[in-house]
Formats: sequence, structure tokens, C-alpha cells
Amino acid sequence: MSSQKRLLESLVPLYFVYLAGGLLRGRTRLQKLTFLTQMKLKGYVDYEFRKDLYGPCSYKLYSIVDNLVTIGLMDSESHRTPSGNSVIYYRLNPSGRSMVTFALKNRGIPRPLQLKTKKIFLEYGSTSIIDLIKRVYKEYPEWTEKSIFLPP
Repeated sequence: MSSQKRLLESLVPLYFVYLAGGLLRGRTRLQKLTFLTQMKLKGYVDYEFRKDLYGPCSYKLYSIVDNLVTIGLMDSESHRTPSGNSVIYYRLNPSGRSMVTFALKNRGIPRPLQLKTKKIFLEYGSTSIIDLIKRVYKEYPEWTEKSIFLPP
């Protein structure tokens, strides 16, 4: 894989957090938004999604996001929901914001990918996680074969 493609695959999750105003709530949300982006724009990125317990899941994306935290472009914090579940918040720090801003100004994110990512975020970024999962399941039912969560 080219270094340009690896860089692009790192920029997409950073761009989602950037679009969220610097704070994005939830690993599952980031997974589903990224999955929708990949499916809508085949060829730009390949996070190697596979069918999993909650629909499409990319362990490669988990690794990329963990690396972004490790190298200091993004921070992550784990919180408990009122129901006792764990949710991870991703926060873009100044270094990550500078990187996204630089990439946007210098065409580091190809225009079609930038526009589609933004459109997907505007459409689904603030929707409930249940509605986001329902949308992915409805639009891509073939990715739900192993799912233990099948919303009505």
C-alpha cells in the first residue's frame, strides 16, 4: 500500500472528528460513518471492513485511530453512560487540527472524498447511534449476517 493511501486513511477519521467540532462521541459512530464513506466512494480508502456482531467493523480502523492517539493527533477518553455502557470520546487536539487544516488547504484529501465525508457527517453525524446503525443495516443488509443487533 502506498504511503499516500495510508496517510489518507489516517486523515478520514481525523476529518470526521474535525467536522464534529473537535469532539466525536463513540467508536461505533466513527466505524459506521467511515464505513458509509468507504462504500460511497470505492477506491479511495480500504479499511478492510468485515461482518461482525454489530454489522460492519474494521479492526484496521481501530488500529489507525489508536495510532492517531499514540502519536498525539487526537485524544480519547472513555466514559460510562447512565446505563453503564462504555463510550469513547475522540477529541482533536491542536496538532490534529493543524494536520486536517493543512490537508484541506493543500488537497491532501481529494475533493470527492472530502465532499462525501462531509455530506455523510452532516446527514448522520448527530443522529442517534441506533438510527445510524439502522441506516447502515437498511442500506447494506448483506453486512448484517453475523449481527447480534438487528434493529426493527
